[in-house]
Amino acid sequence: MSDSRAQDTAIDSLPELLAHALAMETEAAERYEELADQMETHRKAGVAAIFRRLEKEEKAHLVELNEMCSRYELPHYAPWDFKWNTGESPEAIAIDQVSYKLSVRGAVELALVHERRACDFYAGIAQRASDDEVRILASQFAAEEREHIGWLESCLADCGPDDAAIDDPDPPLSQE
Repeated sequence: MSDSRAQDTAIDSLPELLAHALAMETEAAERYEELADQMETHRKAGVAAIFRRLEKEEKAHLVELNEMCSRYELPHYAPWDFKWNTGESPEAIAIDQVSYKLSVRGAVELALVHERRACDFYAGIAQRASDDEVRILASQFAAEEREHIGWLESCLADCGPDDAAIDDPDPPLSQE
């Protein structure tokens, strides 16, 4: 990343950090819930369980985060003004990356990518922030994401080889 991009993405106030964290954790919780629901619809209980556990973790973060946010007036951001490099927050799995054919291993690998992105986002803020409180809180948020990464890595170690691709002669028209 160039220095100019690093300056563009610097977050130097607690309200700014909290606004980003609130958006990211909300989007992640909603997406994990949506994915768990879809996988349950397709009777993929093992995959749904991974997403459901992550949904609960994100919702627990949101309870704590909302408490923190209540003490500040947060800035409002248009979706395109958030300081992450992707269209969606780093932690939200793009809906088009998930199929009803997804295996447990595939779900864990996909979630791992996004949890690492969230961790990297917070760690990057901690590295670049000039404000000590921002640096400390961003480091704490990164540590929470590392807990998810650790759990997912242990799940991955417990997973067998990826399921063979399912040949479905009559796939669903929609996953909703």
